Amino acid sequence: MRATYVVMIAVVAALLSACVSIPNDSPIERGRDVGVRDDPQLNSNVPPGPQPGASREEIVAGYFDAMLAYPRDDDLTRSFLTEGAAQDWDPGFSLVIYDEREISLDTDEVVVSARRLGVLDERGAWSAASTVEQVALDVRTERIDGQWRVTDPPVGTYIDADYFDRYYEPFSLYYFDPTGAILAPDPVYYLLGEQTATELVENLLRGPGPSLGGVVSTAVPDGLELTGSVQVRSNGLADIPLSDGAAQMPADQRRLLAAQLTWTLRPLAEVDSIALEVDGEALDVAGSGARVPVDEFSGYDPAVLGASRQLFGLGRQGLVSVSADALSRVPGVLGTGWPGARSAAVDLTASQAALVGSPGTEVAVGPLSAVEPTSSLWYRDGTDVLRPAWDVHGVLWIVDNTGDGAVVATATARGSRPVDVPGISGREVLGFAVSRDGTRLAAIVRDGEQSRLVISLVDRDADAPAQVSLSAADSIATPGLTFSSTGDVAWMSPISLAVLANDEGGDLQPLEIRIDGSDLSTFDGFLPVRPTSLAASAAADVPLMVGGGAPRVIYQRSLEAGWASYGPIGRVRAITYPG
Repeated sequence: MRATYVVMIAVVAALLSACVSIPNDSPIERGRDVGVRDDPQLNSNVPPGPQPGASREEIVAGYFDAMLAYPRDDDLTRSFLTEGAAQDWDPGFSLVIYDEREISLDTDEVVVSARRLGVLDERGAWSAASTVEQVALDVRTERIDGQWRVTDPPVGTYIDADYFDRYYEPFSLYYFDPTGAILAPDPVYYLLGEQTATELVENLLRGPGPSLGGVVSTAVPDGLELTGSVQVRSNGLADIPLSDGAAQMPADQRRLLAAQLTWTLRPLAEVDSIALEVDGEALDVAGSGARVPVDEFSGYDPAVLGASRQLFGLGRQGLVSVSADALSRVPGVLGTGWPGARSAAVDLTASQAALVGSPGTEVAVGPLSAVEPTSSLWYRDGTDVLRPAWDVHGVLWIVDNTGDGAVVATATARGSRPVDVPGISGREVLGFAVSRDGTRLAAIVRDGEQSRLVISLVDRDADAPAQVSLSAADSIATPGLTFSSTGDVAWMSPISLAVLANDEGGDLQPLEIRIDGSDLSTFDGFLPVRPTSLAASAAADVPLMVGGGAPRVIYQRSLEAGWASYGPIGRVRAITYPG
């Protein structure tokens, strides 16, 4: 088994309170491209040090401005502090992102008011909270040799949203799912610069944070650490110096570690390959040699390498495949005899599909093949079954809104089993989606007149993937958003979701939401219909699709052309990609 040496670990860390969006005039803004290997142009910023005769307010303002230096210059920031405060100040304790800073004098203290937008912990993970918080910091100063200095600086580092957007980039640390068959991302943010690669590797070696709640595993043995900085050569090779434990690792375990490292470092444009070193000697990685290309382990892709990119939907008689010029009835029994089907889900290989019948009480699964013309019921006696979802392990996920609230179940050909999901089970669920790597379940839950986006973590038996347990669902803050009553939600990448929602009474539109809640983004261009459904894929090269209008029309999202009409005008509905 590939995951023989994968060791389960869980690191529990305290997160500071924060909000989970970075608004300008609205909580929604254009998002950054996640996982894109580019070479950003970063301009240096060198704020001045303390000026002779500066007032208390000017010294405090200078202290906050100094934290906006790029490259980072903590000594410059400390120059605004008293000697004792400079020794005690720990810039790495946390990083607070804010905007709308105001500084005023209140008797013996300087008051700094701002909106706190978010907090990164020491691993670079965005902490979770529900609302933007207005904070007022009372900063004391004292005279040192006739000059004002800060004597009690706020804990950690403070940067404004512009600095964060300009100099910080989203990354992921990668760990294995419980079966050891696929990688799962742990999203983080890091300051771009010469030490970015080192910080990524250091934090990967520490193990997963609370965002994955102990449901993933790592090939990193206890005590393994960096013995120096990660050096990236001009030829794209990243030398990773490791402690002696790396030389003692079995070949299979070393290969798994290399998989985690290459996936973690591959977003850096300057890194094309890695080499693991101990005491200056390169290690062979399970027959791959000393130099390992960053795409060596594509088979562990959390978006699932080789997953079908075909768009599907429901036609007049059942399941159809959708292309730019035609609707094609799928082969097999699911393509005919299902005129009233409510929804469909196609597995990742497009070899079988599940259809929810018109009453919403049954789920039938059948092959997409004319050779095997039969289907079977994997779920029966339901009440109001939502569109199901498949994960990489061939497990079908079902949510049934009963009179007592939602019932969550996993199903295979051997039968279905209910699963308790605190925060989802027993609630009214509008829609849900399971990540392709099978580690996260996202759902839109309605509470009275309000609806919330929540995410639960999935743990499973490595030998019986349908036997799962789920964590209590955490709310992802989406200030000002109202979700569509259809509850459309789909994974747009391994760390982001596509939803239909409107912002503070605006038009219903597709949005992308990062799973840590740190980014809400809309899409440029005019969408000429009110959307009623969407289809998204976790694969980066598969376009977002939106259905709507009467008669129904499909629009495709293109980076070059915005929204463009796609596919035939007809009675295709409930569009979906495999998953």
